[in-house]
Parts: sequence; structure tokens; C-alpha cells
Amino acid sequence: MPAVFSKIDLHSHSKASDGALSPSELVQRALDRGLTHLALTDHDTVLGIKEAKEAAEGRLELIPGAELSTMWNGYQIHIVGLFIDIESQSLTKYLEGQKVFREERARQIGAKLERQGFANAYEECRRRAADGASITRGNYARYIVEMGRAQDTNEAFNYYLKKGKSCYVKTQWPDISVACDAIKSSGGIAVLAHPRRYEMTNTKLRELMEYFKSCGGEAMEVGCSQMSQNDLNYMTSLCKKYDFMASLGSDFHNEGPFRELGLGLSVPKDLKKVWDCPQALSYHFPEVS
Repeated sequence: MPAVFSKIDLHSHSKASDGALSPSELVQRALDRGLTHLALTDHDTVLGIKEAKEAAEGRLELIPGAELSTMWNGYQIHIVGLFIDIESQSLTKYLEGQKVFREERARQIGAKLERQGFANAYEECRRRAADGASITRGNYARYIVEMGRAQDTNEAFNYYLKKGKSCYVKTQWPDISVACDAIKSSGGIAVLAHPRRYEMTNTKLRELMEYFKSCGGEAMEVGCSQMSQNDLNYMTSLCKKYDFMASLGSDFHNEGPFRELGLGLSVPKDLKKVWDCPQALSYHFPEVS
């Protein structure tokens, strides 16, 4: 059975946060893989959007976005903002606050890694990232792999960086409502990212979606990389239950077999699509099979 492939990918990362490619390189990879539409959604930053848009001009529709970290009932929840105005004052203020949180956490993680034998961990990750990039656990995970202390980034997370592990640092991110307000005030659409990755029960997941809806959330990622058919069916049912628009995204960070741009992404035809919203009209979206 052939792999599912979409020419639309609305969740990706560059070196502006914890991706391995520069914004220009990310756009070129999307083009090489036959994408027509790509959203750059770096963690709590829009630093790479201008470079990506310049690289995409006349070749690819580049949707401005950002993936915002929030807290809900002790869970770190990611909210993707799509079709945002990166010059919005309210969004800029929100991202400035997030930058402070992220810088403090990055230094604390670096200090913990140094106690585990990683010399100058923060400085090394900062050197590898783009100027002004937000340093995340993803940056550290790749650094740990490069140092030969883990076989892949999943192992790096599971051994060092996940909650309860030696180098985890708890951060009190803003409430979901604050992120949704910042996205909506910038003219964007708030999307609940990769709902199946939060390691919560179905009951908790439904509670999360109810709260997200009450905060002004309008869409959810139904199509994600590495999703089983059962999970796709369940996400479809929740999308209908809460009257969300459906989005899809690989959460691409770097070259690999699992979260490649466009790979494994689909949304059922009977769902409302996020690219059918008024904000998307100027981006000339095709229908996705």
C-alpha cells in the first residue's frame, strides 16, 4: 500500500527554533518534495518567516505561523497559530515574554547537562542555532546525539530531557487562553497541535479540547505523522464533535524516516478544512486527497 503524501504541510520547524535547516533550506526541501503549501511554525518565534517567504516567492505558498507553548492542568500543550500577522503588536509582546521564559529554561537545561558531562552545552547549542533562535529541548536532543550519548533524539529525550529525567526543567508556560488571544489578535487561527502526543487519557483529551474551544480555539491537527488509522478515526470524530476545522502537519524538524515533510498526512474529505477559512483565501489552496 503506497504511503500517504500531502502537498500541504502546516507544521514545520527551522533553525529559528529547533529545526536542523535554515528557513531557506526548509523551503527548498519542501519544493524538492513537491509541496505547494508550507507553514513555518517555529517554537514561540517568527524569526524565520521573512527569510522563508523570500525563498518561497513565486515557487511555494509560505504560510506564516508559530507554535506556542502553553500549560493546561500540568500538561505542556502546543498551540499552532496559522495565517498570523508577524508584525502584530500583541503577538510580538507575547513572543517577547516567551523568549525570556525559553532563554532562562535553556540555560538551566544546559547547566544540568554540564553536570552530566556535556561541556558548554548551552553555548554549543547556541552556536549551532540561527542568530537569535529560541533554544529548545529539541536543540539539546540533537546535540546529545552528536556527542554520541544517544542513538537518536527520541532516546535523548527519554534518557535526559523528558519530565522526571535528570535534565528536565519545569517551566510555567502561559495558559492556553493567553496564547489563543495572541494568535487571534494577530488575525490568525489557533490550532491544537498533535493531540495524540500528550500522553493523556481520552477523557482528559476531550476535557482539553473543551477548554481549548472555550478559549477561542478553532482547529485541530487531525493529520499528523506517525498516526495510526485508529487514531486518525478518533481525531476525526473529535474534530466533528467540537466543530473544529481540520489541519495537518508533519512537525518536521530534521531529515528522518518518520516526520518528513508531507509524509503520512491526510484529512477526511467530510471535515471542514483550516485552509477553507477566510484568512487562507489569498494562499490558493488546492483540495487535499
